[in-house]
Amino acid sequence: MSAGFIVTSIQDTPMSGVADGITARLLKEGTSEDPSVVMELTFAPGAAFGEDAHSLPEVLVVTDGVFGDGEREYGKGSIIVGAPGSVHFPQSKDGCTVLAFHPAGR
Repeated sequence: MSAGFIVTSIQDTPMSGVADGITARLLKEGTSEDPSVVMELTFAPGAAFGEDAHSLPEVLVVTDGVFGDGEREYGKGSIIVGAPGSVHFPQSKDGCTVLAFHPAGR
């Protein structure tokens, strides 16, 4: 691997519980040099996070299933960009997996 790259395997990253029916894999932690964070979130059918307000930008990529934000639903391949000050209610009726990017940290 060339200098300056970090490689992580999703399958080798442990899961941790975030909320009832929602698990996360922290794929990249933020550092003082690079505050960006990357996580894989998995929602069981019917799981809901509650209100999620953002002071920093967030980018979500739906990699499987259907993700809901409290107003709309987004299928596999959808990219959702939340600006600072945005609020949503992450949930999934039938279950989903989402990659969450926090370019400025969390």
